[in-house]
This record gives sequence, structure tokens and C-alpha cells, in this order.
Amino acid sequence: MESFGYIITLVVIYVGYSIVISLFRVGAKAVGASAKTLMKGGSFADHYSNKLQFKVEKLPKDEDSMYEAWGVFSKGNPTVSLEHPAMLIFKLLDKTTGLPIVSTFEITSEENSRVFEHAVSIGNMQDKYWPDWVRVSVLIPESLIGPHKGTRTLELQCYLWYEHLKPQFERGFLPEDHTGGMNVFTHEFNFNLINAGYLEVDNERLEVQVASIKLAISIAMADGSFDKSEGIEIKNWIKGLVDSAGESQRDEIKETLNSALEEAYNEVKSSPINIEQACADIKDIGSTADKFDLIELCLDVMSSDGEADKEELKQIEQISKLVGVDYDEMSKMKDQRLIKLDPASSSNSGLEEKLDIDPEWDNEKINKHILSLYGKWNGRLNSLSEGIERENAQKMLDLIAEARKKYS
Repeated sequence: MESFGYIITLVVIYVGYSIVISLFRVGAKAVGASAKTLMKGGSFADHYSNKLQFKVEKLPKDEDSMYEAWGVFSKGNPTVSLEHPAMLIFKLLDKTTGLPIVSTFEITSEENSRVFEHAVSIGNMQDKYWPDWVRVSVLIPESLIGPHKGTRTLELQCYLWYEHLKPQFERGFLPEDHTGGMNVFTHEFNFNLINAGYLEVDNERLEVQVASIKLAISIAMADGSFDKSEGIEIKNWIKGLVDSAGESQRDEIKETLNSALEEAYNEVKSSPINIEQACADIKDIGSTADKFDLIELCLDVMSSDGEADKEELKQIEQISKLVGVDYDEMSKMKDQRLIKLDPASSSNSGLEEKLDIDPEWDNEKINKHILSLYGKWNGRLNSLSEGIERENAQKMLDLIAEARKKYS
């Protein structure tokens, strides 16, 4: 069996942001509310098993989400002896190979890699237990990549830790100098990994990645110049794909993607990239994860120079439509970039492009959209502390006010 160099970087995908965030944010308020205090005058074992138990079950389909999800449930006594806030840290391993599962969600990844990790605060659990099953985590098949595709036996590892001493895992493993751990629980279950494994050759995915590089070059050149920061962003994306591949595929993937970068750069100097053809390649054979990877890459290239150019935003909107990424999802992804840009460097951005106003909409639909934007950005402004993000939120509110005047 070939060794796994572990995932240093993997492209983040963004899916149904509000739905995904709400699924994963199962914290002290929700989980702790289900806890009960151990009964006086009788042991916990008189009524429940002392062992903390786990199960993984499919959750009901959410009408607002395009993804299926499996809940991780727990019941029993975590046995917390001190009166300090505690947390559960979940990891996933492929049982057959002993290799970690990686995540395409930043919210369920280690700080410095894409190895799966979901940390859940459970509050003060001293002398408390869960008498009934309570959901403590969630698994979304679209976001998980193992060494191999298909139905696999996975091992869920649950680290019980004091929150203020949370360790920083390194590619799936605890550092040697860790403190604050109370216990480790494991649970085996079968799970269908629908994405191609990182140890498997996937020629179709490689074709999609080549097409994605072409589109990223097109975005970079949309404003008439190819900035160094944009090139670095694309190279880092390629490096992440190479690092995440199995050893036997790395040379082939590196050579193919670097050649695609060079060819696309030379091509765009003489004629524009054929966006429709590149998008058709991705739409026909790319997975949902591949398509969101593409949009993330394009948005990262767009924002790498600190500006949101009007032509770049137009191309990204066109690409998202051609590959079949939902307009609302693309808008949310874009907002995450815009709020981090330098507020003084956005003069090249059009009002409609920044506010996701489709010129083909009638005034009634535009005004309804503007009202929705005001509620969203006003809420963000009130939750942000002083700094660039707050300045950008205010700038978006100023643009919204300008749009209200224009379309009223």
C-alpha cells in the first residue's frame, strides 16, 4: 500500500452556506440543554451505561439544501470531573488503510490542513450525562474524501477535551506535548464515500481541473493584466491538488496541471479563453464538489489583488451559470470575499455586479432583492467589530442605498 503524504492544502468548497453552518454549529447551547445532572443517592450505572455511546443515522432531507446529511448522535456519560467548559473533537479514519478522511469544508477541517476535524463545545458537563440520544455532529458525503471511493468502514474518533486546552492536531494526529485530554471514544460504522479517493486515479477530475485552470486564467486577465498575486493563487491551488494526491499520481498530476497553466497563459495573450467550452467540459463530467471548487478558485483569483473588478465579477457570474452553480450560492461565496477587500480599492466594481442585480430583472424584483440585501448587510454590520470587514459592510450598505435611489 502506498503511503499518504497527508493533506497540506485542499480547495475549499462552499455549499449552502447558511444550511451547512447551522448543521455543524451544534454547540454548548444545543447539546448542553439535553444534559441532566447525575442523580443523588444512586449511581449513573443504575439507569444508564457509563460508556459514552455513538450512532450515525441519516437525517431528514432539508428542503433548502441540495445535500443529504448524516447525524452523529451520542448518549451516556462523558465523565467530566472538573468544572470547566469541555468539548468533543471528532476525527474520521478509513479503518482498512488507517488513513484519515479529509474535508472540503473549512468548518470541518484542521487549522493547517484539510484533514477532517469537527470541534463541538458542550459547556460545563461536570457530573452530567445525556439520558437520550443527542446530535453532536454531522457528516455530509459531498464534503468527504477518503483514500478510496465506495462503501468503507470508518472509525469515528471522539476526543473529550477541556476547551481552554484544545490541542492543534497535525494531519490527523495529536502533538506530543498535549494536555487537557480526558478520554478518547471510538465508533465504527459503514459509510458510502461518493467522491473519488485521493489514492485513486481519476482522469475525469483531472480534465475538470485543467478546465478550471483555463477559467482562472481568464478571470485573472479580465481586467487586462495578469497580476503576480493572481498567478500565485493559481499555483497554490495546483500545489494543493498535487499534495493531496497519492504518491504514484503526483508527478503526472503536477506535470498535467503545470502544463495547463502555461498553455492557458500563452493562449490568453493572443485570444480570449473559450469560456463556454471550458464550462461545458466541467458541467458534463464534473461533480458538484468540482463545480464549487471552480467557483472558489475564480473568486480567490478575483480577490487576490485586493480589488473586485467589474469584468472579473461578470465572468464569474457567467461561469457559475454555465456550470450550473446556484446563483444565490455564488452570491454568498462572493460576499465572503468582498467583505475582506480593501474598502478603498473597489472603484472598478459596478453597482449591479457587486449587488448581484440582474439587468434583466424588472424593478419590482430588483427592489425586493435590494430589501433582502439591506437586511443581510445591516445584520452583519451590527455583528462586526471595527476593522476592514466592518468598513466593507458599511460600504455595501452605501451601495444598497445608491441602488434604492436608482431603482425606486
